[in-house]
Amino acid sequence: MVQESSKEELLDRIEKAAHDYEAKYHGCSRCVTQSLIDHLKIGDTSTFKASIPLCAGVAMRGETCGALISGILAVGIALGKEDIKDEDWMGALAAGYRLSRRFEKEIGSTSCKEIQKARLGRAFNIADLNDYEEFKKAGGYVECPKVVGKAARLAAQLIIEESEKK
Repeated sequence: MVQESSKEELLDRIEKAAHDYEAKYHGCSRCVTQSLIDHLKIGDTSTFKASIPLCAGVAMRGETCGALISGILAVGIALGKEDIKDEDWMGALAAGYRLSRRFEKEIGSTSCKEIQKARLGRAFNIADLNDYEEFKKAGGYVECPKVVGKAARLAAQLIIEESEKK
């Protein structure tokens, strides 16, 4: 079990790493994934590569936040069952649900477009180069790193909580 002060320090490091990756390298889902790989050893290079198309609300569609989806993916890696025949697989599904509810409570929505509207004044079509430039001018890489950091922190917090129950 992780001590409370060291747990908070770990969560702070995870949040900062994800935030900084998004600010510097971009790609919300991959930044959450890399932070969790770095600090919790959850996932690997295949996990990282698989997270890339989830960026910007799933393949730049503005749907469910890619940072949240990568957090849910990490929950599945940490808590899921490896055998399709294992009937005790619902625990990971329930944990993913709890993460999405925590994220929605903290951020205000699970929708990339809605998060953009709340934080940047409007939604942007990241797949359109002109709109992507407007996203950047509006502070997209100031606001999105905050969301990305929070998503990584919430995912890590839930994973730690669940691992302590075992």
